[in-house]
Amino acid sequence: MSKAALIWFLLGLGLLLGACDEAPKQSAAKGDAAAALKAHGKLFTKEVLTPVPGIHVAVGYGLANVIMIEGEDGVIIVDTLESRSRAAEALAALRQVSAKPVKAIILTHNHADHIYGAQVFAGGQDIPVYAHQSTSDHIDRIINVLVNSIYRRSMAMFGQLLPQGLVLNDGIGPDLKTVTEELALLRPSKTFEKRLDVTIAGVKLQLHHAPGETDDQLFVWLPRRKILLPGDNIYQTFPNLYTIRGTAHRDVMQWVRSLDKMRDLGAEVLVPSHTRPLVGGKQVAETLTAYRDGMQYVHDQTVRGMNLGLGPEQLVEFVYLPPHLAEHPWLAEHYGTVRWSVRAVFNGYLGWFSGDAVDLDPLSPGERARQLQAAFADSKSIPAQARAALSAGRYQWAAELSRYWRLNDPDAGEADEVMAAALTALGERSGNPNARNWYLTQAHELRGELEIGKPDPSVLPADMLDGLPIAPFMAGMSTRLKAEDALDTDLLARFEFSDEDRVFSMHIRRGVAALRETATPNPDIHIKTTARTWKRIVTKQRNPALAFASDEIDAEGGVAGIVKFLSLFER
Repeated sequence: MSKAALIWFLLGLGLLLGACDEAPKQSAAKGDAAAALKAHGKLFTKEVLTPVPGIHVAVGYGLANVIMIEGEDGVIIVDTLESRSRAAEALAALRQVSAKPVKAIILTHNHADHIYGAQVFAGGQDIPVYAHQSTSDHIDRIINVLVNSIYRRSMAMFGQLLPQGLVLNDGIGPDLKTVTEELALLRPSKTFEKRLDVTIAGVKLQLHHAPGETDDQLFVWLPRRKILLPGDNIYQTFPNLYTIRGTAHRDVMQWVRSLDKMRDLGAEVLVPSHTRPLVGGKQVAETLTAYRDGMQYVHDQTVRGMNLGLGPEQLVEFVYLPPHLAEHPWLAEHYGTVRWSVRAVFNGYLGWFSGDAVDLDPLSPGERARQLQAAFADSKSIPAQARAALSAGRYQWAAELSRYWRLNDPDAGEADEVMAAALTALGERSGNPNARNWYLTQAHELRGELEIGKPDPSVLPADMLDGLPIAPFMAGMSTRLKAEDALDTDLLARFEFSDEDRVFSMHIRRGVAALRETATPNPDIHIKTTARTWKRIVTKQRNPALAFASDEIDAEGGVAGIVKFLSLFER
């Protein structure tokens, strides 16, 4: 990490820590952790719940829930568990509530705990199976391409082979039991792209594509009764923005937008496919809002840290949920974690490379083990080992050791020089121009011979700036919010851009800048200008006071309101 990046890291970390009474603890004591998990496990007590008449939820029969919507002459099954035997047990329990025939099955997405009991609920009848049009492709990708790796990793993540009693719960359900010979899949027969309106057993349903935890995710909306079945886009634990069993990149802001789409419906009842239902419009709205804010906070502050020059190891210390989100009952880290999510956001945008040249071609695990063994046997300090490795021409090991040295003593100028010398040697020996240039640039930076700054938007050519679409420009502002300065802020700003006839609202809500292209009523600050002028003000090409004086921009609260608003963002 360069000196400049290190300074920014320490500054940013200090600012965030200063905004809270204390940094959150990364792990709990063994007894505390077990007790918390056991308490969380009460969410999965095996029973059939009826949160409102006609909606029945089999909880605790598998990792996911089975939801039964009761209609006039039949029932609709939403999600079907992970195996034939578990589906049969859940169906028997639901049959105690209603004996009406199953008229249709809806699969909210492709995950195993939702699809592999479908044949049981169909009971040999030819009934429609609804899903997004991409669900079958996602199923085939797992079965045909990734089956062995996903199987092994899932066994470990869900503890499927652990002795009885060791699995306290699996975060979103009691446990997962997938048995190959018990897979009872029915392929989707009724699919859609964006939205499908359908009436089944007299029940009017809307199926909406809502990519989030998976790209094929859908939610079910009963408009007459304001009942929302969100699939796996919300459950009572911090979400798996990345899952350690392995997954394609999950677009966090796409997931946030899907939650916003649900929030706009004004649901009175929330029936997730994991954990328990929630009844009451106020509670549902507050929970959906906190959930999407937790996601966006992690995304935006990770991106902000990336733009300050931080790599994954620094970002996991830089980003954590502020208390009002960390302590929310639907955001406890019993499934996903903030730290895993931060790494996933970084990787989704920038890939595997941390940005530190030391990581370009690290020692193999075996070679590192041999070097560590020799270092321990030598009983010398890290600085002494780093110097010796450099002298002996073991340049990669010298670079790795000098990184530890610098982390332990950031003010050690000699550590910078040893690392610079090691990186210079590695660069001069590299036949790859990309690697060579990176090694040598970082070495020169360490020696103070060059400094990589950041682009200056104030000198961006006018035609380039004018060509930037206003929607992504506004969205980019959210990732530059100085969260530590906005944790006590609740401010709604509305922007009217007359040259494009577009309106945006940005709600700065306790460390999150939530952007919507809509005219939210009763804003705290109402800014009227052109997209052209606003982009110049934000990029410091135009002074807001001069723009205000010349009637290029108008705002309630005057120029002071504009300046105060902009002060909340990195510029």
